Amino acid sequence: SQATGFNIVTVSNYVGEFIKQGLVVERGFDVSSGGRKPILVELNAKAGFAIGVDLGPMDYPEIVMTGVIIDLKGTVVHRAVRRRSIESMDHALNYAGELIKQLLAESPVEAKKIRGAAIGVGGILDERAGTIRDTSHRGIRTSYLAAQARWESEFKIPVFVGNDASLAGYGEYRLGLERQVENMVYLYSDVGSSLILHGHVYWGSGGSAGELGVYVASEDDYLAWIKSPGFILSNVWDLGMTASAKKLVSEGHATSITEQVQGNVEAISMETVIQAAQTGDPLARELVEHGALQLGIRVATIVNLLNPEVVIIGGGIEKAGAMLMEPIWRAVKRYAYEEPASLVDVLPAKLGEDAVALGAACWVIREIFIQA
Repeated sequence: SQATGFNIVTVSNYVGEFIKQGLVVERGFDVSSGGRKPILVELNAKAGFAIGVDLGPMDYPEIVMTGVIIDLKGTVVHRAVRRRSIESMDHALNYAGELIKQLLAESPVEAKKIRGAAIGVGGILDERAGTIRDTSHRGIRTSYLAAQARWESEFKIPVFVGNDASLAGYGEYRLGLERQVENMVYLYSDVGSSLILHGHVYWGSGGSAGELGVYVASEDDYLAWIKSPGFILSNVWDLGMTASAKKLVSEGHATSITEQVQGNVEAISMETVIQAAQTGDPLARELVEHGALQLGIRVATIVNLLNPEVVIIGGGIEKAGAMLMEPIWRAVKRYAYEEPASLVDVLPAKLGEDAVALGAACWVIREIFIQA
């Protein structure tokens, strides 16, 4: 009652309904502070389970979809990984349906206990029109409503669709933080974000809130914008480290990255740059430092705008560890105002490659309790 602001009768009614549905169980009496002993209750973690699916990026060479089944406390009871090809959003959504079907078939728990599924999708959502804009294909929109209706009819469970960055942030908020906060921003590298305001995901008017970059409609526009300060135009999900490394290696700069990829410039990835930086390679460390400072400027802008308690850096770049986080924090202290900067913690993500899938499953659990 104190935490939510609801009166005790309202809270008791909610808890009573949760007990009736088996979501909460009684576990004895607490010590009385005067009068009748209060009854202790706890979450019944095995009362229901949720499926979360990460569709994966649309324009990455080897796309991996991840699916999880979790209980009501967020414990993973099953995990599945499946590759898919780079195709249109229509095909990608079909793959997502196949992964849900696989998870249901392999599930170690009774199918009737799985209460819903959610899919994290990269792109711009318009909930009013029921469409996703695939930003990697510059403006192609796909309706997800038909697929959603097909899944719900086939699997007999509610299925939700949401932006991958927003859901990843929600997963970090529910499962990754060591303390409770009200206002948090999760950055999915430098391409998207999740805004948690007053304990709730801020989706915006149509479900597309959190996009960090400026939409660039044409190559000419891109060439004009790219001359602007780094905090205006979003880079890419790896902070541009891969493209910069390829360019420098092609120009003949000495670096251990070349040895890692055995001279194959096209094999250079964010992971190879980070690995080289961690072994002390000067060029790789410089690339990580530069990308981190650019991201730090963006974080400082967000800190000034939203005054959050926590900013979490995820999407894969957090693998660089202190080499990434220290320059980001340095930029925040330099470019954010002292007052909001003194209140914010900038932390690496905890959930790793399962963040989107776990966040999606957590969103299902949220819906379970709302509907209860």
